[in-house]
Amino acid sequence: MQDLDNVKNQFLIADYHVMWEEKDVKKTKDNIFEVVRDWLAVWLDPNKSDFVVQSYVPESAELTMFLSMLTPLSKLYNNPTLKDEIKQLDNKWMDNSNSSISTAFFNYPISQAADILLPKADIVPVGEDQLPHIELTRYIARQFNKKFWTNFPLPKALVWEVSRLVWTDWKSKMSKSLWNAIMLSDSKSDIYKKVKSMYTDPNRIRATDPWKVEWNVVFMYLDVFMKDWDNLIELKNRYREWRISDMELKNILTEILDTFISPIREKRKEFDDDRVIWNIIQDGSERARLIAIQTMNELKKCMWILRY
Repeated sequence: MQDLDNVKNQFLIADYHVMWEEKDVKKTKDNIFEVVRDWLAVWLDPNKSDFVVQSYVPESAELTMFLSMLTPLSKLYNNPTLKDEIKQLDNKWMDNSNSSISTAFFNYPISQAADILLPKADIVPVGEDQLPHIELTRYIARQFNKKFWTNFPLPKALVWEVSRLVWTDWKSKMSKSLWNAIMLSDSKSDIYKKVKSMYTDPNRIRATDPWKVEWNVVFMYLDVFMKDWDNLIELKNRYREWRISDMELKNILTEILDTFISPIREKRKEFDDDRVIWNIIQDGSERARLIAIQTMNELKKCMWILRY
């Protein structure tokens, strides 16, 4: 989409969203730089798209506060993504006296909505698990447009054919710290270790149970990255008939993933200079902030906060 003349893209690093869970907040800066390096390594062009750090656009926090005024708490409780994450974090979340979950955690869907509405985004590329957040954003936009006669567009979700990859260890969360995600900077050795640890069939309990392709993590990755469709079908048939071992299958996936990541890994080395990354972040965030200020001025006039 970055090559379309009539499309303006923003790529957001939502550092506010990770502060509540990051034990060492000093790592946030390093992680931001690593994300930008990944974007540059996959040929995203900062001259055609803005790379934006959320905290560098303070209007995002201000809009989050405004949006929370018209967002019922029930809308947050009923968000399926938020429900799942809450259960993973704290099973006592309904007991307010014992829950360790911060109020910022409940606000982050509203913060996501602010990030979308601030540049008045029309289309938001997301994974299928993020669809409830887009629907919440549309709800909030409708509420504001109705009450204050604002002109927030109702954003549409864009879900690609491959909307999300599962975690390599089949846990409920994918993260770099858990070492259960294939990173664009991973060496071939790292890829092999992660692929080797993949579950081939989480539901296979006994050695006599038949081998299944469905819900097999290795095949989920092969479905995405293996270009030879006929060969993939043959692999699935051989696996079901016990004519290929798990280790052979994982070796095949390792080679395919390394072939895919290798040129990205090499290009990534071109962006080792932190000063280059810093300039890209500053330029993109400054352009995004100009748009954000304009949006907030329009909103405040509609809300009679700015009076002329």
